[in-house]
Amino acid sequence: MIRERWIQLVGAAFTAVFLVTFDNVPLVDLLQRPTYYRDLSTTLIATFLLISYVSFITSQLDKRIGWAGGWLWRLAGQGVLGVVSSSVLAYGIAYAQYRFIDSEHVFGTDSFLQVELPVIVLCLLFINCLYLGGSYFRWKEHSQPIPLQEQPTPAETSYVTTIIGIHGNRKINVPTDNIAFICVENGLTWLFTFDNARYHLDEPLHLLIERLNPAQFFRVNRQYIVQLSACFSYQPADFSKLTLRLIPPFNVELTISQKTAPGFRRWIER
Repeated sequence: MIRERWIQLVGAAFTAVFLVTFDNVPLVDLLQRPTYYRDLSTTLIATFLLISYVSFITSQLDKRIGWAGGWLWRLAGQGVLGVVSSSVLAYGIAYAQYRFIDSEHVFGTDSFLQVELPVIVLCLLFINCLYLGGSYFRWKEHSQPIPLQEQPTPAETSYVTTIIGIHGNRKINVPTDNIAFICVENGLTWLFTFDNARYHLDEPLHLLIERLNPAQFFRVNRQYIVQLSACFSYQPADFSKLTLRLIPPFNVELTISQKTAPGFRRWIER
């Protein structure tokens, strides 16, 4: 979520510079005007809010309509709620800006309606296309069936029942049934048992998950592998992500990405 916010902020900054600098006045003269920086700041905030709004609308449409319900309905939903409603919202923000901040600008003039507003709508259309394309490719990726040759059979696969944990100078055989979760902290891999004992491991997570029974363990993100019995509750979060809370005494709250969330739902709800 933090990464997406940064991307939205950078996109808003580029869009704000483009919109505010889109004028017949030379850039050197604009940079000498205090009103230029005022307009740049207000436009940056407004653009960030509009991009966040389009992101929110896209995530809600993915949940309620989705591409599986028909691409025409999905496109229509994005067009009405993503493009039209964000354009109306942009019009309202511009009105508030000219009414309370830039009172010298005559709102509703030909300059705004014929020049500025069409450029704003075009930018919003482009932003919606980016989010719509990302939504489609995520759906396409998740809807691809696993090739039959990649589906292991019980006869071909055997999973470990114990893992060697390191505690001081001792190496201890830890049964997998007693493992609550495995995590990476400061570059080191740690195993936590249900009785809150901690052991160091020599293997990285991507090798450990291959040896653990997938019916019992799931890698929820880059830092954590959790056991099914250690999952206390989960709930939807922003941008189609999930928030997972582990059982006491851990009370750890984990974020599951939008890409991993469908697989986690299938795993925990099977």
